[in-house]
Amino acid sequence: MSENRSLTFFVGALITSAVGAILLLATDLGGFNGSNYYLGVYLWGGIGSFSGVYGIPILLTAFLLLYCMAISILVLKFPEKIPDKKYIKYGLYAAAAAFILTIINGAIFAIVATDEEWWWWFDAGFYGGVIGGLLTAVFYYMGEKEVVLP
Repeated sequence: MSENRSLTFFVGALITSAVGAILLLATDLGGFNGSNYYLGVYLWGGIGSFSGVYGIPILLTAFLLLYCMAISILVLKFPEKIPDKKYIKYGLYAAAAAFILTIINGAIFAIVATDEEWWWWFDAGFYGGVIGGLLTAVFYYMGEKEVVLP
């Protein structure tokens, strides 16, 4: 009974980390609009994973979530061969790091956009990183508590 329940947590971690990584890679972290109709200046855009130097921390966050996804796949594929809980701990730490890194990236984006006096918003990449990182960490924590070692 306990093994099936712990596997359910790892399925949840697999889904949330995959969705979070896909949203980080495919969509923007945030968007901005600095247009001024009266001056005839039109400026808008977004910060995403392929936005040059600004995309490096976003790519790192997506890589951490992909790493969590790989750990979940390994635990689900070979549940009897988990030698100890260290891989699950690594996944928990990676998911927590992805969550924190997304919050930091979002805060930096918000500060810069506010300083430039632009209209700005968080996009799907931000929410994918925050929700994906947080839920993956919760699932790994719950799965680690339920895993029974031989």
